[in-house]
Amino acid sequence: MYNVMLVDDEEEVRIAIEKKINWQDLGFNVVATAENGQDALERALEAQPDVVMTDINMPFMNGLEFSKQLKAELPATKFVIFSGYDEFEYAKEAIELSAEEYILKPIDADELHSIFTRLKHTLDEEFDKRRNLQNLEKYYQESFPFFREQFLIGLIEGHIEVDRIAEIASDYGEDIKGNFYAVGIIKLSFENSEQFNTTDRKLFSVSLNQLAKETLKDYGNYHCLNYLGNVIVLGCFEKEDEYEEFVSNLDMICKLSAKLIEVPTTAGVGLMVNELKDLFSSFKSAREATAYRKLFDENQAFSIMDVEPDKTEINLFENDNVNTILKLIKIGSTDELNGAIHEFFSNFSEKGIGLYQMKISILEAYFEVLKLAKNYDISGSSIDGNDGDIFEFLDNIDSIQEVEKWFLDKCFFIQKEIKKSRMDSTEVLVDKAKEYIKEHYKDSDLSVDKVCSNLNVSANYFSAVFKKNTGESFVSYLTDIRLKKAVELLETTDEKAYVIAGLVGYDEPNYFSYVFKKAYGISPSKYRQQRES
Repeated sequence: MYNVMLVDDEEEVRIAIEKKINWQDLGFNVVATAENGQDALERALEAQPDVVMTDINMPFMNGLEFSKQLKAELPATKFVIFSGYDEFEYAKEAIELSAEEYILKPIDADELHSIFTRLKHTLDEEFDKRRNLQNLEKYYQESFPFFREQFLIGLIEGHIEVDRIAEIASDYGEDIKGNFYAVGIIKLSFENSEQFNTTDRKLFSVSLNQLAKETLKDYGNYHCLNYLGNVIVLGCFEKEDEYEEFVSNLDMICKLSAKLIEVPTTAGVGLMVNELKDLFSSFKSAREATAYRKLFDENQAFSIMDVEPDKTEINLFENDNVNTILKLIKIGSTDELNGAIHEFFSNFSEKGIGLYQMKISILEAYFEVLKLAKNYDISGSSIDGNDGDIFEFLDNIDSIQEVEKWFLDKCFFIQKEIKKSRMDSTEVLVDKAKEYIKEHYKDSDLSVDKVCSNLNVSANYFSAVFKKNTGESFVSYLTDIRLKKAVELLETTDEKAYVIAGLVGYDEPNYFSYVFKKAYGISPSKYRQQRES
């Protein structure tokens, strides 16, 4: 079933359209309706419709402007635009928007049936193209020129000699140029998808790569490839501010992937670097960013700069067990961390390593743990406590079990402090956002982007943190603040409703009345009359 959204300012028209045909017989469900473009935009972003059928002439935001803005957010959405006016300019603009159909009111049932029959065929072809496993297998064999792929993999893995990068790039990557670079990793999460076998998962990864490649080609100088079941995206930027656009574009891919491939999708974006030789650092930090998917909602992209404080260097410690421990200190459970540390110590016994050599290895691991703690401003003195000189302390311990318990206690302490730090930092971020909203709610242009620019965080990260902490979206919270202030002004002043609208951030008095009535059940003027009576 495909999802349809109906938009018209007349309720009877919306009801009539919904009753004209048997939507389910044609393969569609009407999942949302709206009576103006502004409301429709917000609801469409939540409902993610496959098809939007919209009138042109509506209050607050007309159908063409709504379609244009939604097309930028949901490029795969199909549009059927209708109007009561046979005007060439309307038809021309609808064509420029790549609308599937432009039809005139009154809408005939047979015509509507024909339109959605054609749309069903178009949507089926598009979905089959992306999901047909045989086509994907062929695409998997023929998609990328071998040497270019090897060059990109060599770059991100850091396996190409620095003095040969320019030479090889001239042969296989002339378009891989920029003043800045960053690596993004898009990851499909199959943890709760046991119905997919290994082959399916590989083919879904290819499908995700194809989706990313086709969608991102118009958004910037990006290069995609499959890598160990994930999709790597290399972003090449002329300006630093293109990095945030890169994160937003990968967020768009995550949401498209979740809808088309029907597997939860997350993206992590690494540090921005200045040279191709440093892409390995960006790649390593992108892998760390993807690990944070456990802490947030699925189908989003996050930058390592958002989720780790003052991230300026990457841990290149080669011990896989220690790297696992470092990762679990940051984002794992206490049980997972306990298991990893126990496995780390079991290796010493299995390999017959003596206590002295083990203590040296433990010191190396402990210093890596301390470096991690330093990134989160956790002082060494708070970790060491009463241990005194660490070398002398370890020298006085006579059993592996004692060393393991000591190391486990330190790691548990740092894990707890990091979780506390993360909670505190997100609460501070939300508090700052609330304060900014309180001070600027009168600004009719106040938006998520404005708040994020002030707080120096990405919109994706902020939206996830804000909703997790407050239980509501930024738009909902801002609307609530504005309406509460409007109520206060209605009760304490004699100002007209249209004046109050401007004082609380609404340029359009009619839209203010609409939002107010939607929240309180009556218009602003009637609210005042009831209070005075």
